[in-house]
Amino acid sequence: MLNDTAVRFLEARGIDVELASRLGLESCMSGGGEAIKIPFVVGDQAVNHKYRRLDDKLFSQDKGATKCFWNFNALVDATLQSEPLVITEGEFDAMAALQSGIARVVSVPDGAPGREIKLDEDTKAYRYLDHARAPLKEADEVVLATDGDEPGIALMNDLALRIGRPRCKWVIYPRRKDGDGRCKDLNEVLQAYGPRGVQEVIKRAQWCRIDGVYRMSELRPVPERQRHSTGFPFLDRHVMIRPGDFSVITGIPGHGKSTFVNDLVCRLVERHGWTIALASFEQHPQTDHRKALRTWYCGKRPKYCDAVELADADAWIDRHFVFIVPSDEDLASLEWTLDKVASAVVRYGAKMAVIDPWNELDHDWPPGRTETQYTGDAIKQFKLLASKLDCHVCVVAHPKKLGREEVPGLYDISGSAHWANKPDLGMVISRDPETGIATLDVVKSRYWDEIGTPGTVHMSLDRQRMRFTEAVAPEELSQ
Repeated sequence: MLNDTAVRFLEARGIDVELASRLGLESCMSGGGEAIKIPFVVGDQAVNHKYRRLDDKLFSQDKGATKCFWNFNALVDATLQSEPLVITEGEFDAMAALQSGIARVVSVPDGAPGREIKLDEDTKAYRYLDHARAPLKEADEVVLATDGDEPGIALMNDLALRIGRPRCKWVIYPRRKDGDGRCKDLNEVLQAYGPRGVQEVIKRAQWCRIDGVYRMSELRPVPERQRHSTGFPFLDRHVMIRPGDFSVITGIPGHGKSTFVNDLVCRLVERHGWTIALASFEQHPQTDHRKALRTWYCGKRPKYCDAVELADADAWIDRHFVFIVPSDEDLASLEWTLDKVASAVVRYGAKMAVIDPWNELDHDWPPGRTETQYTGDAIKQFKLLASKLDCHVCVVAHPKKLGREEVPGLYDISGSAHWANKPDLGMVISRDPETGIATLDVVKSRYWDEIGTPGTVHMSLDRQRMRFTEAVAPEELSQ
C-alpha cells in the first residue's frame, strides 16, 4: 500500500496513484529512509524489486535477483504485438506512457550507463537483454524513449546497437513550458503537456539513421557536373568532357593515342583555361612533351620558331601543365600515381589528369588477388579520385597482342574486362596504314544523354601543327 508521502511524491510527478497501485507499487523503508518498492513481474511472479528513496534519488534492488525489463509482460503480450515497443530509461517514464494509453512499454532495470559500451566489452550492463532476446527479435519497431541527457543518449545508442538500428527510433522531447530547455524524459512531458503530449512524442519518433540507406530527400545534394566541349567541332556530338568522370582510351600502339590526347588536352586548355596533369611514363617531359606542346601552341615545329615564340610557348606550358615524374628511387605504382594526381589537383588546380599508359605503371597486386581483381580495384580508385576531387581522369591503355590488322576494343585492354564495363567514357583509336586517316570510335558513353552518344569520326593529323582535323572515311576515298 502507498502511504501519504508516497502519494504526494507520485502526484507531484503527475503519476496516477491508482495506476501505480495496480502495478504493485508499495511504500517501504530502504536504507534508513522512506521509499517506494517497484516490483519486476514476469508472468505471475515478482522476480526482482527496485527501491526508490523519496528523500533523495537513490536506488537499490534485490540482491541476486533476475535482471529484466520492468513491465516485462507487455513485451510478450500477444495482444500488443502489432504495436511499437517503447523502451524508457526509468519506471516512472514507462508509467507516464501507460497513463497516456501506450500499453506496450518497458523500462530498463538499471538506468543509463555513464558512457557508450562497445559490444565486445566484458560487462554485465546489458545482460537483461538476454532475458528478452526472443521477444525483442519479434519487435519490428522499437522506440527508444531514453532521457535527453548525455547518459540517456549513450543508452539509446547502446540499445540501438544491440537491438538493431534498422528497427529503432529515437524521440525528440518538446521544450519546457517555461522555455528553459527541453523536457528530459516522458515523465516531464506528462507533467508539462499531459497524456496527449506523451502520445505525440512517441508518434513523432524518428528512425535511427543508417549509414548507406537514405530517402532521396536525405541524400547530400550532388552538384551538377558541367560538361565541356573537347574543342573538336566534329567530336562534340559524341564526346563532352566533364570533371568527375573517368575515361579510357585504347588502340594499336603507334596509331596516335598519345598524339590525340595531347591535342585534346591542349584544346581544353585553350578553350576552358584548364590545368592538366600529365603522368606519361613513355614520354619525357623536357623532350617529348615540350616539343609536342610547343608545336601545338606555336602552330609549327619548334625549329621554325624564334626565341620570343618559344618563350611564350614555355610560359603557356608552365601555366597550364603539371608533370608527374617518378624519380630514380620511385616506383610508379598505382598508390604512388594516385597520390601524385591528388596532389596536382589540390596544389595546382588540375581539372584533368592523364595516365599514359596504364601498362607502364609498376603493377604489384597483393597476394591472393588476381590481375582482374587488382584492375577492378584500381579503376574504382581512379573513379573515386575523379569524383571526390572533381577532376576528369583519363587512362590510356595498350591492348593485349592482336593480329596486325585487328582493331582492338575496350575488352581487349590488357588486364581485365573492367576497362569496358566501368568507365564513363571509352574510346578506341586506329589508323589506316595506306591513307593515314585516323578513326576514333566512341564505344562507351555511360551518360550518353549528357556527354554524347557513341559513334565514329575520322581525322587527319596535320603533323606540322600536331592537330587533328575532320577527314573523309578511308573507304570513301577509294570510291
